[in-house]
Amino acid sequence: MSSMPRRFWELFPLFWLMFLAYPVSGFVQRAHPPGETALFWAVLAGFVVLYVLVFRRGREGREYWSLIGWVGALLAYGVTFRLSDGGASAFLVYAGALVGYQSRAYVALWGSLLAALVMALPLWSGQYGLDDLPWIVVNMVFTLVTAYANHAGFLRHVAQARVAQLQREQERLAAEAERERIARDLHDLLGHTLSVIVLKSELASRLAERAPAQAAAEIREVERISREALHEVRAAVRGYQGSGLTAELARAKVALDTAGVALRVGGPLPELPREVEATAAMLLREAVTNVVRHARAHEVQVKVEAGPRGYVLEIRDDGVGGQAPEGSGLTGMRERVRAIGGTLERDGRGGTRLRAQFPVLAGRPVPAAPAAVRA
Repeated sequence: MSSMPRRFWELFPLFWLMFLAYPVSGFVQRAHPPGETALFWAVLAGFVVLYVLVFRRGREGREYWSLIGWVGALLAYGVTFRLSDGGASAFLVYAGALVGYQSRAYVALWGSLLAALVMALPLWSGQYGLDDLPWIVVNMVFTLVTAYANHAGFLRHVAQARVAQLQREQERLAAEAERERIARDLHDLLGHTLSVIVLKSELASRLAERAPAQAAAEIREVERISREALHEVRAAVRGYQGSGLTAELARAKVALDTAGVALRVGGPLPELPREVEATAAMLLREAVTNVVRHARAHEVQVKVEAGPRGYVLEIRDDGVGGQAPEGSGLTGMRERVRAIGGTLERDGRGGTRLRAQFPVLAGRPVPAAPAAVRA
């Protein structure tokens, strides 16, 4: 749920730069003139920069960078082939890996296949013997497998980006619809009432000198109308504060279904005090948002229990988890839970588990028989 696992997976491609040890070891095995040494290290440094750019630009949707990286890897192989002996073949493996980082399967296939065939050219030309055949075949297979793996990873990355964009769009549309609803409700509630108050106040002002009793009656009527309007506004505000945990579960299911994540609700939902239910609903919303954006989970389990000491809400997912510092969303929710006397625990081992404990509020007993409500 934290940003730490996401940063790890974004930086994970840099791990494969360790295979540059092969051309480096092949190069340092024998002495080279200064010109060749400068050329080799310049090519190596340029390739590292290109490799990083391909993965960074690829995440931004610029797929043509995979072809640039493929061409750069082939050129690096051609330049360093005679300088690092067989170690230069690592650049061909990189060529397959880089060309796979795009959505077009046929480009990834043919690009990696060409890199694998180039790897076998020294064998056909007699520069390598039959003793070299096993490692050449292994490298060719590894090139194709790497291209496929990167292609599949890129498609997954694109799908996750689209899901996140869809989630943001849904949140934006929901916020706009909510603002429109609030504006419409306030207009319906207060528009006519305030107009009546203005008219009666003007009438009371005109009657103040010549008919004080009638003016006082109009003022009392203004007071009565104002109190009714205040009551209606307070009722509307309570409605805006939250529509309950059941409704939030329904919204969570829609969001998780869109992201390809299953929602499991463990048992019936007990009847909760209004303060507890509002806080639990907001905590569920924050947890589901984090799952959709960061967790890469397949399933989310939600369970609400009522006990002698209060209520427990547990939200568990099977995603990447992590023990990184909490974001502002969960930190804010922890403060909300603490504000009504509860506690919030987070465990990032084997996924992420949020466990919120709420006390019995306002002297309300825990219901003996919870209502059987399912999302």
